[in-house]
Amino acid sequence: MAGMKRLLFAFSLALVAAAPAAAQPAATRAAAMDAALADVRSMVETAPGELGLVVAVTDRERLRLVAAHGYADIERRVRATPETRFAIGSISKSFTAIALMQLADEGRFDPDAPIARYLPDFHPRTTFPAITGHALLNHTAGLPNYLTDVASMRYLIAALNEFEPRYAPGAHYAYSNSGYQLLGYAAERIERLPFPLILQQRVLDRLGMTSTAPQMDDRLRGTIAESYSRTPDGAYVRAPWFDYLASDGAIVSTAADMGAYARMLLARGDTPRGRLISARAFDRFAKPGLDDYGYGVAIQDDGRAITHGGAIGGFQAYLAAYPADGFAVILLGNGPMDRALRDRILARLSLAAGRPAKPDAAAAAKADTDAAVFAGRFVGAGGKALIFAAQSGGGLSLEESGKLLPLTRLGDDSWGLYVTPKGPRAFTFFRDDAHKVTDVVEGASGYVRPGSGAAPAAAPATLVPLVGRYKAHGEEGPDLRILVRNGRLLASYVGYGGDPLPLEDAGGGRYRPAMPAHSPEWIGFDTLIDGQAQRLRLTGVPAYRIDLP
Repeated sequence: MAGMKRLLFAFSLALVAAAPAAAQPAATRAAAMDAALADVRSMVETAPGELGLVVAVTDRERLRLVAAHGYADIERRVRATPETRFAIGSISKSFTAIALMQLADEGRFDPDAPIARYLPDFHPRTTFPAITGHALLNHTAGLPNYLTDVASMRYLIAALNEFEPRYAPGAHYAYSNSGYQLLGYAAERIERLPFPLILQQRVLDRLGMTSTAPQMDDRLRGTIAESYSRTPDGAYVRAPWFDYLASDGAIVSTAADMGAYARMLLARGDTPRGRLISARAFDRFAKPGLDDYGYGVAIQDDGRAITHGGAIGGFQAYLAAYPADGFAVILLGNGPMDRALRDRILARLSLAAGRPAKPDAAAAAKADTDAAVFAGRFVGAGGKALIFAAQSGGGLSLEESGKLLPLTRLGDDSWGLYVTPKGPRAFTFFRDDAHKVTDVVEGASGYVRPGSGAAPAAAPATLVPLVGRYKAHGEEGPDLRILVRNGRLLASYVGYGGDPLPLEDAGGGRYRPAMPAHSPEWIGFDTLIDGQAQRLRLTGVPAYRIDLP
Protein backbone atom coordinates (compact mmCIF):
# COMPACT_ATOMS: atom_id res chain seq x y z
CA MET A 1 0.00 0.00 0.00
CA ALA A 2 2.93 2.34 0.59
CA GLY A 3 3.87 1.75 -3.04
CA MET A 4 0.34 2.70 -4.09
CA LYS A 5 0.57 5.96 -2.16
CA ARG A 6 3.91 6.76 -3.78
CA LEU A 7 2.40 6.08 -7.21
CA LEU A 8 -0.53 8.42 -6.53
CA PHE A 9 1.89 11.09 -5.31
CA ALA A 10 3.91 10.74 -8.49
CA PHE A 11 0.73 11.17 -10.51
CA SER A 12 -0.12 14.34 -8.58
CA LEU A 13 3.27 15.83 -9.45
CA ALA A 14 2.85 14.94 -13.10
CA LEU A 15 -0.64 16.43 -13.21
CA VAL A 16 0.53 19.76 -11.87
CA ALA A 17 2.96 19.97 -14.76
CA ALA A 18 0.35 19.12 -17.40
CA ALA A 19 -0.08 21.67 -20.18
CA PRO A 20 -3.56 23.06 -20.84
CA ALA A 21 -5.42 21.23 -23.58
CA ALA A 22 -5.90 24.40 -25.59
CA ALA A 23 -2.11 24.87 -25.81
CA GLN A 24 -1.55 21.44 -27.36
CA PRO A 25 -1.80 20.81 -31.12
CA ALA A 26 -4.47 18.28 -32.14
CA ALA A 27 -1.84 15.71 -33.15
CA THR A 28 -0.15 16.08 -29.78
CA ARG A 29 -3.42 15.64 -27.92
CA ALA A 30 -4.26 12.55 -29.99
CA ALA A 31 -0.86 11.03 -29.27
CA ALA A 32 -1.24 11.80 -25.57
CA MET A 33 -4.62 10.06 -25.47
CA ASP A 34 -3.28 7.03 -27.39
CA ALA A 35 -0.50 6.71 -24.82
CA ALA A 36 -3.00 7.07 -21.98
CA LEU A 37 -5.23 4.36 -23.45
CA ALA A 38 -2.26 2.00 -23.63
CA ASP A 39 -1.48 2.75 -19.99
CA VAL A 40 -5.09 2.16 -18.98
CA ARG A 41 -5.11 -1.19 -20.78
CA SER A 42 -1.97 -2.18 -18.91
CA MET A 43 -3.46 -1.07 -15.56
CA VAL A 44 -6.55 -3.20 -16.13
CA GLU A 45 -4.94 -6.30 -17.59
CA THR A 46 -2.24 -6.44 -14.89
CA ALA A 47 -4.56 -5.64 -11.98
CA PRO A 48 -4.32 -8.07 -9.06
CA GLY A 49 -6.99 -10.59 -8.10
CA GLU A 50 -9.47 -12.83 -9.86
CA LEU A 51 -12.60 -10.69 -9.86
CA GLY A 52 -13.91 -9.79 -13.28
CA LEU A 53 -13.43 -6.20 -14.46
CA VAL A 54 -14.13 -4.66 -17.86
CA VAL A 55 -13.15 -1.04 -18.49
CA ALA A 56 -14.25 0.97 -21.52
CA VAL A 57 -13.15 4.41 -22.69
CA THR A 58 -15.06 6.30 -25.36
CA ASP A 59 -14.72 9.67 -27.03
CA ARG A 60 -17.58 11.56 -28.65
CA GLU A 61 -17.56 9.42 -31.80
CA ARG A 62 -16.52 5.89 -30.92
CA LEU A 63 -15.32 3.39 -28.38
CA ARG A 64 -11.57 3.83 -27.99
CA LEU A 65 -10.73 1.01 -25.59
CA VAL A 66 -12.23 -2.05 -23.94
CA ALA A 67 -9.91 -3.90 -21.55
CA ALA A 68 -10.82 -6.96 -19.50
CA HIS A 69 -9.34 -8.66 -16.47
CA GLY A 70 -10.16 -11.62 -14.24
CA TYR A 71 -13.04 -14.06 -14.32
CA ALA A 72 -16.74 -13.76 -15.04
CA ASP A 73 -17.05 -17.05 -13.11
CA ILE A 74 -14.17 -17.73 -10.74
CA GLU A 75 -15.16 -21.31 -9.89
CA ARG A 76 -15.53 -22.38 -13.52
CA ARG A 77 -12.53 -20.28 -14.64
CA VAL A 78 -14.56 -18.42 -17.26
CA ARG A 79 -12.65 -15.30 -18.26
CA ALA A 80 -14.27 -11.86 -18.32
CA THR A 81 -14.32 -10.49 -21.87
CA PRO A 82 -15.46 -7.24 -23.52
CA GLU A 83 -18.79 -8.98 -24.21
CA THR A 84 -19.43 -10.01 -20.59
CA ARG A 85 -22.63 -8.57 -19.14
CA PHE A 86 -22.75 -7.05 -15.65
CA ALA A 87 -25.49 -5.46 -13.56
CA ILE A 88 -24.92 -1.70 -13.31
CA GLY A 89 -26.99 -1.01 -10.18
CA SER A 90 -27.78 2.62 -9.48
CA ILE A 91 -26.33 3.90 -12.75
CA SER A 92 -29.79 2.81 -13.91
CA LYS A 93 -31.24 5.87 -12.16
CA SER A 94 -29.98 8.16 -14.91
CA PHE A 95 -31.77 6.00 -17.50
CA THR A 96 -34.96 6.46 -15.50
CA ALA A 97 -34.41 10.21 -15.38
CA ILE A 98 -33.78 10.34 -19.15
CA ALA A 99 -37.05 8.48 -19.85
CA LEU A 100 -38.99 10.88 -17.62
CA MET A 101 -37.39 13.93 -19.23
CA GLN A 102 -38.49 12.55 -22.61
CA LEU A 103 -42.01 12.46 -21.23
CA ALA A 104 -41.49 16.03 -20.01
CA ASP A 105 -40.44 17.03 -23.54
CA GLU A 106 -43.73 15.55 -24.74
CA GLY A 107 -45.75 17.47 -22.16
CA ARG A 108 -46.81 14.27 -20.41
CA PHE A 109 -44.73 14.63 -17.24
CA ASP A 110 -44.18 17.79 -15.22
CA PRO A 111 -41.24 17.47 -12.78
CA ASP A 112 -42.63 20.36 -10.75
CA ALA A 113 -46.06 18.81 -10.26
CA PRO A 114 -46.90 16.63 -7.24
CA ILE A 115 -45.97 13.06 -8.04
CA ALA A 116 -49.44 12.12 -6.78
CA ARG A 117 -50.76 13.52 -10.06
CA TYR A 118 -49.30 10.39 -11.67
CA LEU A 119 -49.51 8.12 -8.60
CA PRO A 120 -52.90 8.84 -7.00
CA ASP A 121 -52.38 6.00 -4.52
CA PHE A 122 -49.31 7.73 -3.06
CA HIS A 123 -50.23 9.96 -0.12
CA PRO A 124 -47.69 9.89 2.71
CA ARG A 125 -48.61 11.42 6.03
CA THR A 126 -47.28 14.97 5.94
CA THR A 127 -48.18 18.57 6.61
CA PHE A 128 -45.45 19.77 4.23
CA PRO A 129 -46.03 20.67 0.57
CA ALA A 130 -46.56 17.75 -1.79
CA ILE A 131 -43.58 15.74 -2.99
CA THR A 132 -42.81 16.54 -6.63
CA GLY A 133 -41.12 14.56 -9.36
CA HIS A 134 -38.25 17.04 -9.15
CA ALA A 135 -37.72 16.23 -5.45
CA LEU A 136 -37.67 12.52 -6.22
CA LEU A 137 -35.29 12.95 -9.16
CA ASN A 138 -32.69 14.84 -7.14
CA HIS A 139 -33.16 13.01 -3.81
CA THR A 140 -34.63 15.89 -1.83
CA ALA A 141 -38.06 14.37 -1.13
CA GLY A 142 -37.13 13.23 2.39
CA LEU A 143 -38.12 9.60 1.78
CA PRO A 144 -36.23 6.64 3.25
CA ASN A 145 -33.46 5.16 1.19
CA TYR A 146 -34.41 1.52 0.75
CA LEU A 147 -37.16 -0.66 2.18
CA THR A 148 -35.62 -4.07 1.57
CA ASP A 149 -38.78 -6.05 2.30
CA VAL A 150 -40.77 -4.33 -0.47
CA ALA A 151 -38.04 -3.16 -2.86
CA SER A 152 -38.90 -3.79 -6.50
CA MET A 153 -42.53 -4.39 -5.50
CA ARG A 154 -45.44 -2.05 -6.15
CA TYR A 155 -46.54 -2.45 -2.52
CA LEU A 156 -43.80 0.10 -1.82
CA ILE A 157 -46.34 2.81 -2.66
CA ALA A 158 -48.57 1.70 0.23
CA ALA A 159 -45.61 1.16 2.54
CA LEU A 160 -44.44 4.75 2.00
CA ASN A 161 -47.92 6.01 2.86
CA GLU A 162 -47.10 5.02 6.44
CA PHE A 163 -43.98 7.19 6.36
CA GLU A 164 -43.96 10.77 7.67
CA PRO A 165 -41.26 13.02 6.13
CA ARG A 166 -39.30 15.19 8.56
CA TYR A 167 -38.89 18.20 6.29
CA ALA A 168 -40.32 19.92 3.25
CA PRO A 169 -39.32 18.66 -0.21
CA GLY A 170 -36.18 20.40 -1.40
CA ALA A 171 -34.88 21.27 2.06
CA HIS A 172 -32.22 18.55 2.31
CA TYR A 173 -30.50 15.89 0.21
CA ALA A 174 -31.00 12.27 1.26
CA TYR A 175 -30.30 9.54 -1.29
CA SER A 176 -33.43 7.46 -1.84
CA ASN A 177 -33.77 4.32 -3.90
CA SER A 178 -37.40 4.27 -2.80
CA GLY A 179 -37.98 7.61 -4.49
CA TYR A 180 -36.62 6.34 -7.80
CA GLN A 181 -38.82 3.28 -7.60
CA LEU A 182 -41.80 5.62 -7.32
CA LEU A 183 -40.64 7.43 -10.46
CA GLY A 184 -40.71 4.17 -12.38
CA TYR A 185 -44.25 3.42 -11.22
CA ALA A 186 -45.27 6.95 -12.21
CA ALA A 187 -43.84 6.39 -15.71
CA GLU A 188 -45.86 3.17 -15.95
CA ARG A 189 -49.07 5.05 -15.14
CA ILE A 190 -48.29 7.62 -17.82
CA GLU A 191 -47.27 5.15 -20.53
CA ARG A 192 -49.55 2.26 -19.56
CA LEU A 193 -46.57 -0.05 -20.06
CA PRO A 194 -44.27 -2.00 -17.72
CA PHE A 195 -41.24 0.09 -16.90
CA PRO A 196 -38.72 -2.33 -18.48
CA LEU A 197 -40.53 -1.89 -21.81
CA ILE A 198 -40.46 1.87 -21.36
CA LEU A 199 -36.67 1.75 -20.93
CA GLN A 200 -36.32 -0.64 -23.84
CA GLN A 201 -38.29 1.50 -26.26
CA ARG A 202 -37.27 4.95 -25.09
CA VAL A 203 -33.57 4.50 -24.31
CA LEU A 204 -32.02 1.12 -25.11
CA ASP A 205 -33.43 0.67 -28.62
CA ARG A 206 -32.79 4.28 -29.60
CA LEU A 207 -29.15 4.05 -28.52
CA GLY A 208 -28.60 0.65 -30.14
CA MET A 209 -27.91 -1.03 -26.79
CA THR A 210 -28.74 -4.49 -28.12
CA SER A 211 -26.86 -6.44 -25.42
CA THR A 212 -28.55 -4.63 -22.52
CA ALA A 213 -31.43 -6.01 -20.45
CA PRO A 214 -33.76 -3.57 -18.63
CA GLN A 215 -34.37 -5.90 -15.67
CA MET A 216 -32.69 -8.72 -13.72
CA ASP A 217 -34.71 -11.93 -13.86
CA ASP A 218 -34.15 -15.68 -14.11
CA ARG A 219 -33.77 -15.51 -17.88
CA LEU A 220 -30.35 -13.95 -17.33
CA ARG A 221 -28.98 -16.77 -15.18
CA GLY A 222 -25.92 -18.24 -16.84
CA THR A 223 -25.77 -15.48 -19.45
CA ILE A 224 -24.20 -12.77 -17.28
CA ALA A 225 -21.20 -12.73 -14.97
CA GLU A 226 -21.48 -14.39 -11.59
CA SER A 227 -21.10 -11.88 -8.78
CA TYR A 228 -19.15 -12.04 -5.56
CA SER A 229 -19.03 -10.43 -2.14
CA ARG A 230 -16.02 -10.21 0.14
CA THR A 231 -15.91 -12.01 3.49
CA PRO A 232 -14.26 -10.32 6.49
CA ASP A 233 -11.08 -12.39 6.00
CA GLY A 234 -10.69 -11.08 2.44
CA ALA A 235 -11.99 -14.14 0.57
CA TYR A 236 -14.73 -13.95 -2.08
CA VAL A 237 -17.99 -15.89 -2.04
CA ARG A 238 -20.68 -16.07 -4.68
CA ALA A 239 -23.36 -13.46 -4.03
CA PRO A 240 -26.97 -14.68 -3.90
CA TRP A 241 -29.07 -14.25 -7.02
CA PHE A 242 -32.28 -12.31 -6.81
CA ASP A 243 -34.73 -10.88 -9.32
CA TYR A 244 -34.86 -7.09 -9.52
CA LEU A 245 -37.21 -5.09 -11.71
CA ALA A 246 -37.45 -1.60 -10.25
CA SER A 247 -36.32 1.64 -11.85
CA ASP A 248 -33.65 2.46 -9.27
CA GLY A 249 -31.17 -0.20 -10.38
CA ALA A 250 -32.21 -3.17 -12.52
CA ILE A 251 -30.23 -2.76 -15.78
CA VAL A 252 -27.67 -5.32 -17.01
CA SER A 253 -25.27 -4.19 -19.72
CA THR A 254 -21.91 -4.52 -21.48
CA ALA A 255 -19.01 -2.12 -21.78
CA ALA A 256 -19.74 -1.38 -25.44
CA ASP A 257 -23.42 -0.67 -24.81
CA MET A 258 -22.55 1.59 -21.88
CA GLY A 259 -20.14 3.36 -24.22
CA ALA A 260 -23.10 4.24 -26.45
CA TYR A 261 -24.94 5.64 -23.44
CA ALA A 262 -21.87 7.61 -22.36
CA ARG A 263 -21.55 9.16 -25.83
CA MET A 264 -25.09 10.46 -25.46
CA LEU A 265 -24.02 12.10 -22.20
CA LEU A 266 -20.93 13.58 -23.85
CA ALA A 267 -23.21 15.03 -26.56
CA ARG A 268 -25.55 16.42 -23.86
CA GLY A 269 -28.55 14.40 -25.00
CA ASP A 270 -27.81 14.20 -28.72
CA THR A 271 -27.16 11.01 -30.73
CA PRO A 272 -26.34 10.19 -34.37
CA ARG A 273 -30.04 9.41 -34.82
CA GLY A 274 -31.26 12.68 -33.31
CA ARG A 275 -31.72 14.01 -29.81
CA LEU A 276 -32.70 11.57 -27.10
CA ILE A 277 -33.93 14.47 -24.98
CA SER A 278 -34.04 18.18 -25.76
CA ALA A 279 -31.14 20.46 -24.90
CA ARG A 280 -33.37 22.18 -22.34
CA ALA A 281 -34.29 18.87 -20.72
CA PHE A 282 -30.65 17.78 -20.62
CA ASP A 283 -29.64 21.03 -18.96
CA ARG A 284 -32.15 20.34 -16.22
CA PHE A 285 -31.05 16.68 -16.01
CA ALA A 286 -27.40 17.71 -15.51
CA LYS A 287 -27.96 20.78 -13.30
CA PRO A 288 -26.40 20.19 -9.87
CA GLY A 289 -28.69 20.63 -6.89
CA LEU A 290 -28.05 19.89 -3.24
CA ASP A 291 -24.90 17.80 -2.72
CA ASP A 292 -24.11 18.43 -6.43
CA TYR A 293 -26.71 15.89 -7.53
CA GLY A 294 -28.74 16.33 -10.70
CA TYR A 295 -31.32 13.89 -12.00
CA GLY A 296 -29.88 10.41 -11.51
CA VAL A 297 -26.32 11.72 -11.84
CA ALA A 298 -23.75 13.47 -9.68
CA ILE A 299 -22.05 16.56 -11.08
CA GLN A 300 -18.45 16.52 -9.90
CA ASP A 301 -14.97 17.87 -10.58
CA ASP A 302 -16.05 21.53 -10.60
CA GLY A 303 -18.96 20.71 -12.89
CA ARG A 304 -16.88 18.98 -15.56
CA ALA A 305 -17.88 15.38 -14.76
CA ILE A 306 -21.24 13.58 -14.94
CA THR A 307 -20.84 10.52 -12.74
CA HIS A 308 -22.60 7.76 -10.88
CA GLY A 309 -21.69 4.50 -9.24
CA GLY A 310 -23.79 1.37 -8.94
CA ALA A 311 -23.92 -1.74 -6.77
CA ILE A 312 -26.40 -4.60 -6.62
CA GLY A 313 -26.10 -8.25 -5.67
CA GLY A 314 -22.29 -8.20 -5.56
CA PHE A 315 -21.91 -6.29 -8.84
CA GLN A 316 -20.25 -2.88 -8.81
CA ALA A 317 -20.01 -0.34 -11.63
CA TYR A 318 -18.95 3.24 -12.27
CA LEU A 319 -19.58 5.77 -15.04
CA ALA A 320 -17.84 9.13 -15.51
CA ALA A 321 -18.41 11.36 -18.56
CA TYR A 322 -16.47 14.57 -19.21
CA PRO A 323 -18.36 16.52 -21.91
CA ALA A 324 -15.88 19.40 -22.03
CA ASP A 325 -12.93 17.03 -22.36
CA GLY A 326 -14.61 14.66 -24.79
CA PHE A 327 -14.14 11.33 -23.06
CA ALA A 328 -16.00 8.95 -20.77
CA VAL A 329 -15.00 5.93 -18.69
CA ILE A 330 -17.07 2.90 -17.72
CA LEU A 331 -16.00 0.27 -15.19
CA LEU A 332 -18.05 -2.91 -14.80
CA GLY A 333 -17.19 -5.55 -12.20
CA ASN A 334 -18.57 -8.60 -10.47
CA GLY A 335 -17.27 -7.79 -7.01
CA PRO A 336 -15.93 -4.98 -4.81
CA MET A 337 -14.33 -2.32 -7.00
CA ASP A 338 -10.73 -1.24 -6.58
CA ARG A 339 -11.30 2.49 -6.11
CA ALA A 340 -7.58 3.24 -6.18
CA LEU A 341 -7.37 1.66 -9.64
CA ARG A 342 -10.44 3.58 -10.75
CA ASP A 343 -8.92 6.87 -9.63
CA ARG A 344 -5.59 6.10 -11.32
CA ILE A 345 -7.44 5.44 -14.58
CA LEU A 346 -9.31 8.74 -14.30
CA ALA A 347 -6.11 10.58 -13.42
CA ARG A 348 -4.25 9.16 -16.41
CA LEU A 349 -7.00 10.06 -18.89
CA SER A 350 -7.40 13.52 -17.41
CA LEU A 351 -3.68 14.08 -17.81
CA ALA A 352 -3.96 13.12 -21.50
CA ALA A 353 -6.87 15.56 -21.85
CA GLY A 354 -4.51 18.28 -20.70
CA ARG A 355 -5.75 19.17 -17.26
CA PRO A 356 -5.07 18.25 -13.65
CA ALA A 357 -7.15 15.47 -12.16
CA LYS A 358 -8.18 15.20 -8.54
CA PRO A 359 -7.72 11.61 -7.38
CA ASP A 360 -9.63 10.74 -4.23
CA ALA A 361 -6.68 10.16 -1.94
CA ALA A 362 -8.95 9.14 0.91
CA ALA A 363 -10.54 6.44 -1.24
CA ALA A 364 -7.17 5.28 -2.53
CA ALA A 365 -5.66 5.01 0.93
CA LYS A 366 -6.68 1.78 2.63
CA ALA A 367 -6.72 1.54 6.40
CA ASP A 368 -4.07 -0.59 8.06
CA THR A 369 -6.07 -3.63 9.15
CA ASP A 370 -3.24 -6.03 10.00
CA ALA A 371 -4.16 -7.96 13.13
CA ALA A 372 -1.10 -6.65 14.97
CA VAL A 373 -2.60 -3.14 15.20
CA PHE A 374 -5.34 -4.50 17.48
CA ALA A 375 -3.01 -6.39 19.83
CA GLY A 376 -2.49 -5.12 23.35
CA ARG A 377 -4.19 -4.44 26.66
CA PHE A 378 -7.37 -2.37 26.93
CA VAL A 379 -8.76 -1.29 30.32
CA GLY A 380 -12.39 -0.72 31.21
CA ALA A 381 -14.47 0.28 34.21
CA GLY A 382 -13.19 -0.99 37.56
CA GLY A 383 -9.85 -1.98 36.04
CA LYS A 384 -11.25 -4.90 34.07
CA ALA A 385 -9.09 -5.55 31.02
CA LEU A 386 -9.27 -7.20 27.64
CA ILE A 387 -5.98 -8.49 26.23
CA PHE A 388 -5.55 -9.26 22.53
CA ALA A 389 -2.60 -11.04 20.95
CA ALA A 390 -1.60 -11.22 17.30
CA GLN A 391 -1.23 -14.74 15.94
CA SER A 392 1.70 -15.80 13.79
CA GLY A 393 -0.63 -16.58 10.88
CA GLY A 394 -2.12 -13.09 10.84
CA GLY A 395 -5.06 -13.71 13.13
CA LEU A 396 -6.01 -12.28 16.51
CA SER A 397 -6.70 -14.00 19.84
CA LEU A 398 -8.34 -12.97 23.10
CA GLU A 399 -6.32 -13.86 26.20
CA GLU A 400 -8.79 -14.90 28.88
CA SER A 401 -8.52 -17.13 31.95
CA GLY A 402 -5.09 -18.32 30.91
CA LYS A 403 -6.28 -19.37 27.46
CA LEU A 404 -5.87 -17.97 23.96
CA LEU A 405 -9.26 -17.82 22.24
CA PRO A 406 -8.83 -17.43 18.44
CA LEU A 407 -11.10 -14.72 17.06
CA THR A 408 -12.91 -14.66 13.73
CA ARG A 409 -12.64 -11.50 11.67
CA LEU A 410 -16.04 -9.82 11.30
CA GLY A 411 -14.94 -6.67 9.46
CA ASP A 412 -11.97 -4.36 8.98
CA ASP A 413 -12.06 -3.26 12.61
CA SER A 414 -14.14 -5.96 14.27
CA TRP A 415 -13.52 -9.50 15.50
CA GLY A 416 -15.72 -12.03 17.27
CA LEU A 417 -16.38 -15.31 19.02
CA TYR A 418 -19.39 -17.31 17.93
CA VAL A 419 -20.31 -19.82 20.65
CA THR A 420 -19.16 -19.15 24.22
CA PRO A 421 -20.66 -19.55 27.72
CA LYS A 422 -21.37 -15.80 27.55
CA GLY A 423 -23.09 -16.13 24.17
CA PRO A 424 -21.78 -14.60 20.94
CA ARG A 425 -19.17 -11.89 21.50
CA ALA A 426 -18.18 -9.08 19.13
CA PHE A 427 -15.23 -6.72 19.63
CA THR A 428 -15.36 -3.44 17.67
CA PHE A 429 -12.18 -1.34 17.64
CA PHE A 430 -12.02 2.42 17.19
CA ARG A 431 -9.25 4.71 15.96
CA ASP A 432 -8.12 8.31 16.38
CA ASP A 433 -7.51 10.85 13.61
CA ALA A 434 -4.05 9.37 13.05
CA HIS A 435 -5.74 6.02 12.47
CA LYS A 436 -4.23 4.44 15.58
CA VAL A 437 -6.40 2.02 17.56
CA THR A 438 -7.48 3.70 20.81
CA ASP A 439 -10.32 1.66 22.29
CA VAL A 440 -12.53 -1.36 21.86
CA VAL A 441 -16.20 -2.03 22.64
CA GLU A 442 -17.74 -5.35 23.52
CA GLY A 443 -21.50 -4.91 23.47
CA ALA A 444 -22.20 -2.21 26.05
CA SER A 445 -18.74 -2.26 27.68
CA GLY A 446 -15.85 -0.06 26.59
CA TYR A 447 -12.10 -0.54 27.09
CA VAL A 448 -9.33 2.00 26.40
CA ARG A 449 -5.71 1.39 25.44
CA PRO A 450 -3.60 2.93 28.25
CA GLY A 451 -2.50 6.42 27.28
CA SER A 452 -5.23 6.83 24.65
CA GLY A 453 -7.75 8.69 26.77
CA ALA A 454 -10.01 8.63 29.80
CA ALA A 455 -11.76 5.50 30.93
CA PRO A 456 -15.00 4.92 29.02
CA ALA A 457 -18.32 5.95 30.50
CA ALA A 458 -20.71 3.27 31.65
CA ALA A 459 -23.62 2.41 29.37
CA PRO A 460 -27.04 3.69 30.47
CA ALA A 461 -29.18 0.84 31.76
CA THR A 462 -31.87 1.66 29.19
CA LEU A 463 -29.47 0.92 26.31
CA VAL A 464 -28.06 -2.40 27.51
CA PRO A 465 -31.13 -4.47 26.38
CA LEU A 466 -30.73 -3.12 22.84
CA VAL A 467 -27.17 -4.31 22.26
CA GLY A 468 -26.67 -7.25 19.91
CA ARG A 469 -26.95 -8.48 16.33
CA TYR A 470 -30.21 -8.13 14.36
CA LYS A 471 -30.72 -9.79 11.02
CA ALA A 472 -33.45 -10.28 8.41
CA HIS A 473 -33.21 -13.42 6.33
CA GLY A 474 -33.03 -12.62 2.63
CA GLU A 475 -30.69 -11.26 0.04
CA GLU A 476 -30.54 -7.66 1.24
CA GLY A 477 -31.09 -7.66 4.98
CA PRO A 478 -31.08 -5.46 6.95
CA ASP A 479 -28.27 -6.88 9.08
CA LEU A 480 -27.05 -4.61 11.91
CA ARG A 481 -24.91 -4.79 15.00
CA ILE A 482 -25.92 -2.50 17.87
CA LEU A 483 -23.37 -1.43 20.50
CA VAL A 484 -22.75 1.31 23.07
CA ARG A 485 -19.60 3.45 23.17
CA ASN A 486 -19.07 6.01 25.93
CA GLY A 487 -22.75 5.94 26.81
CA ARG A 488 -23.92 6.44 23.22
CA LEU A 489 -25.86 3.99 21.08
CA LEU A 490 -24.25 3.06 17.74
CA ALA A 491 -25.35 0.98 14.76
CA SER A 492 -23.03 -0.85 12.40
CA TYR A 493 -24.15 -2.30 9.06
CA VAL A 494 -22.73 -5.82 8.92
CA GLY A 495 -20.74 -6.47 5.76
CA TYR A 496 -20.07 -2.81 4.98
CA GLY A 497 -17.02 -0.72 5.75
CA GLY A 498 -16.98 2.46 7.75
CA ASP A 499 -17.29 3.31 11.40
CA PRO A 500 -20.43 2.51 13.39
CA LEU A 501 -23.03 5.26 13.10
CA PRO A 502 -23.92 7.20 16.28
CA LEU A 503 -27.64 7.33 17.05
CA GLU A 504 -29.68 9.99 18.80
CA ASP A 505 -32.75 9.35 20.94
CA ALA A 506 -35.71 10.66 18.92
CA GLY A 507 -38.31 9.84 21.55
CA GLY A 508 -41.13 7.35 21.37
CA GLY A 509 -38.71 4.44 21.44
CA ARG A 510 -36.99 5.50 18.22
CA TYR A 511 -33.42 6.50 17.43
CA ARG A 512 -32.11 8.42 14.42
CA PRO A 513 -28.66 8.75 12.84
CA ALA A 514 -26.80 11.65 14.42
CA MET A 515 -25.37 12.61 11.02
CA PRO A 516 -26.86 13.94 8.92
CA ALA A 517 -29.29 15.42 11.41
CA HIS A 518 -32.04 15.49 8.78
CA SER A 519 -31.79 11.78 7.91
CA PRO A 520 -35.23 10.29 7.20
CA GLU A 521 -34.18 6.90 8.60
CA TRP A 522 -35.03 5.65 12.07
CA ILE A 523 -34.39 2.58 14.23
CA GLY A 524 -36.82 1.21 16.80
CA PHE A 525 -36.64 -1.75 19.20
CA ASP A 526 -39.35 -3.85 20.79
CA THR A 527 -40.35 -7.27 22.20
CA LEU A 528 -38.27 -7.85 25.34
CA ILE A 529 -37.52 -11.49 26.16
CA ASP A 530 -35.08 -12.36 28.97
CA GLY A 531 -34.22 -8.68 29.25
CA GLN A 532 -33.21 -8.25 25.61
CA ALA A 533 -34.99 -6.57 22.70
CA GLN A 534 -35.79 -9.21 20.10
CA ARG A 535 -36.80 -7.05 17.15
CA LEU A 536 -35.27 -4.02 15.44
CA ARG A 537 -37.09 -2.01 12.81
CA LEU A 538 -35.04 0.03 10.34
CA THR A 539 -37.47 2.66 9.03
CA GLY A 540 -40.16 0.03 9.46
CA VAL A 541 -38.28 -2.93 7.97
CA PRO A 542 -37.94 -5.67 10.61
CA ALA A 543 -34.78 -7.49 11.64
CA TYR A 544 -34.60 -9.94 14.54
CA ARG A 545 -32.06 -10.69 17.24
CA ILE A 546 -29.86 -13.59 16.25
CA ASP A 547 -27.16 -15.31 18.30
CA LEU A 548 -24.27 -14.20 16.13
CA PRO A 549 -21.48 -11.80 17.06
